[in-house]
Amino acid sequence: MSETSQPLIFSHSLQSLLSRAFPSGVPLALKERLRGVGVDLDRPLLPAYPKDTWSRCVEYGAPYAFPLEARELGWRKLGERMVEGYQETMIGRAMFSTLRLLGPRRMLLRSQKSFRSGNNYTEVRLTDVSPTTVDVWFNETDEVLRQFTLGLILAGMRAGGADEPRADITHRDAQGMTIRASWKEKP
Repeated sequence: MSETSQPLIFSHSLQSLLSRAFPSGVPLALKERLRGVGVDLDRPLLPAYPKDTWSRCVEYGAPYAFPLEARELGWRKLGERMVEGYQETMIGRAMFSTLRLLGPRRMLLRSQKSFRSGNNYTEVRLTDVSPTTVDVWFNETDEVLRQFTLGLILAGMRAGGADEPRADITHRDAQGMTIRASWKEKP
């Protein structure tokens, strides 16, 4: 992404999040909150939204989807739910059956491509730690989206066939965060 371009999330990602988190429809109170940040669900979605708007959608949506969870856990669980819901689609089923064949490491290597299909800003770097552990660096600095991304990675590893997947944020700074992703070696 060039220095002058604005970080954007594409509308299909927002639509996917809301349809997976609220299969019976977005609660009216949440629709009103989202309208306040520029997302009017009573009109066609814009082609893309600023990254800050995306963050507010995750932040505001989590308490409605997970009312009994602490905020950070709700943000992470919203990421997990988005992946779990995507697996139920025809495209998601096909994609994750292919990812299961690739295995956890190669699935993680596709992270940047996967994230860039939904936005124009995510950068990802992987560092091998061991045969079953990879450090995944993201240029994500927003805490809401850091937790959401953690949920995406964890659920993605599960969906991709990782045995006993684990994902933890091990480092945060002004440039991004590192998630340590690990799994159990299959016998």
